[in-house]
Amino acid sequence: MDPSLYKAARSGDVGFLIKNKDADVPDDLLHQKTPMDNNILHIAAEFKHIDFFKQIPPQSPLFWTTNNKGETPLHVAARVGCDEGVEFLINHAKKLRIDDERTHYLSNDTRSSA
Repeated sequence: MDPSLYKAARSGDVGFLIKNKDADVPDDLLHQKTPMDNNILHIAAEFKHIDFFKQIPPQSPLFWTTNNKGETPLHVAARVGCDEGVEFLINHAKKLRIDDERTHYLSNDTRSSA
């Protein structure tokens, strides 16, 4: 993952996303992953930067991509006690009409569901 992207997700620098969106930076920048397969939303959830989520296009697969532990950003938000993030992601799924059973019972590799 590009260090500036990681730093932006970790610090909650929404301006970085807006600047890159306005500059028509290729989408593949946002889809980069860490060695643990975390994407920018996993990182933002870990540090409770939910405003970062709001800058990602609603249909983006980043919301449901798993890391090497089988965790989605929803799992990470639940694990770190980020209630606002959990609520945002559940409401986001409802808006997209994603099957409720999939989002409510999606489990990670340790069989922990968010």
